[in-house]
Amino acid sequence: MASAEIITIGTELLLGQLVDTNTSVIANALAEAGLDVFRQTSVGDNEQRIAQAVSEALARSDAVICAGGLGPTVDDLTREAVAAATGRPLETNPAALADLQAWFARVGRSMSENNKRQAAFPRGATVLENPHGTAPGFALELASKVVVTMPGPPRELEPMLRNHAVPLLKKKYELNATIVTRVLRTIGISESEIDRLIQDLFRSSANPSIAVLAHVGEVDVKLTAKAESRRAALALIDALEPVVRERLGDCIFSANGRTLPQTLGAALRERGWTIATAESCTGGLIGAMITTVPGSSDYYGGGVIAYANQAKTDLLDVAPELIEQHGAVSEEVAMAMAIGARESFQTTLGLSITGVAGPGGGSAAKPVGLVFISVAHRDGTVEVQRRHIPGGREAVQQRAALLALMFAWQAARA
Repeated sequence: MASAEIITIGTELLLGQLVDTNTSVIANALAEAGLDVFRQTSVGDNEQRIAQAVSEALARSDAVICAGGLGPTVDDLTREAVAAATGRPLETNPAALADLQAWFARVGRSMSENNKRQAAFPRGATVLENPHGTAPGFALELASKVVVTMPGPPRELEPMLRNHAVPLLKKKYELNATIVTRVLRTIGISESEIDRLIQDLFRSSANPSIAVLAHVGEVDVKLTAKAESRRAALALIDALEPVVRERLGDCIFSANGRTLPQTLGAALRERGWTIATAESCTGGLIGAMITTVPGSSDYYGGGVIAYANQAKTDLLDVAPELIEQHGAVSEEVAMAMAIGARESFQTTLGLSITGVAGPGGGSAAKPVGLVFISVAHRDGTVEVQRRHIPGGREAVQQRAALLALMFAWQAARA
C-alpha cells in the first residue's frame, strides 16, 4: 500500500501571513486516487530545512508532494533543496527554458535573468508543464519513491495536480482504489458525548474508519472507506451509517454537505412552511444565517432584533408586566417573542431567542451563557428550551444561533 506525505513550503505559512489551502486540495486529490496521506509538514524558506524535510519524508513514505518555493527569487529554494536531499545536481532543461521564454513573449514581458532558475531541475526529473505561470513543476522518481514538486499559487498548483501529478502517481503505484468520506454533521451534542456513544465503533471499525471533528457549535462525524471503486467504498459507508445514526439520533442534521441553514430551509420548503425570527442576545445572527441560503425569501418572512426591552414590547407586543415579573431572559418572554414574530409576519413558525451573551450582565440565577429559545406554531403550540452555553460572548452568540436553528429544524420536521 503506497503512502504519501505533503510538504508545504514558505516562511509566510509559519508566520501566519498566508492561510494554507494547498494541503487540503492535495490531500483530497490523493484520497480520491486511493493514496493514503500519513503526514503533512510546513517548512520555511530555508534550503537546509527543506532538504531535511524531504529526506525525512522519503525515509517514511513512498511519495513526497511539495508545494511552493519554485519562483525566481533568492528565497525560492525548493529546487536546490530537493536536489540536495536526493543527491542529484541541478541541470537546465532546454525545453523548459524555451517554454519559459515563449511564455514571457506571449504576455509581452521581458524575461529577467533570475527567471532562468525556473528551468533548472534535479538530474533525471520529469518537467510538469505550467501554462498558468512561470514556475514549472517536476517529478523525480527514485526507484520505488517519487518526489513531486509544484508551485504554491493555487491557480497554478491545482491544474498541475489534476493533469500531471495525480495521473503520474496513479500509474507509478498502480492505484486502483479510492478513499471516500461521508460527513455526518451534528448539533446539540458535545464531542465527548459522541465519543461515549460510539467509542466501541471507533475500535471495531477499521474500514470504514471513524473520526470526530469539533467546530463552534457543531461536531462532524467522518466515516471514511477505502475500496477498489467509489461505489464499493460508499457501500461500506452505507453499512456503517445506520449504526452511527441509531446511536446519535436526531442530533445528525446532514450527511450530504448541507449546512444547518440549508437543512432548515429544505425542511421548511418541503412542507410549504414559513418562518420569522425575533432575536435579542444574538443580535440578528439567526436571520443572517438563514439568509445565507439562496432563495431563502421563499420561506423566511423576516426578523426583528429586539435587543432593548422597549423593542420587545413595541415591536413584538411582549407585555411589559411579563418582563417585569420574569425578566427579559426567561421562558415566558422567549415564548411571547416567538408568538409576536409569527403574528407580525404571518408565518407558520416564529423563532425567538433571549439570553445573557456576556461578558457582563449575568447573575447567580441567570449566569452568562443562559439562553431561552422558543418556537411558536400556527396552531397555537409554543415550545421553549433552556440552554446554558459556555464560552466568551462571540462563542455564546454563535452557538446559541445554531441551537435556535436546530430547534426550528426539529419543529419543521416533526
